[in-house]
Amino acid sequence: MLIRLHVVDTFRDSGFIVVEAADGVQALQILEKDRSIDALFTDITLPGDVDGFAVARWARNQRPGLAVFLTSGEVTAMHAERIAGDEPFFAKPCDYAEVAEVIRSRLEKYGTG
Repeated sequence: MLIRLHVVDTFRDSGFIVVEAADGVQALQILEKDRSIDALFTDITLPGDVDGFAVARWARNQRPGLAVFLTSGEVTAMHAERIAGDEPFFAKPCDYAEVAEVIRSRLEKYGTG
């Protein structure tokens, strides 16, 4: 939770409006209700039964214009294979200010930011 708070603070300090979720189920509920969200930044490992991969899959299927960004500190061979896709991946520990700039750049490039 402390990392999530740090990420949220860093992204807000970088000028983003941030909506945070405590777990995958809440993330899906928020994404379904709030169509104004332009980007999803999720850890692969989330508490509860819905992991970050499931959230990203849902986003790709239900919100194809949504920019998706994945992170994890627990990258295994299985994760690396599942990560292979269009979503940028950030291995923890990482500099979240730099991550925010990558997100901003991608949103500007694709006209969603």
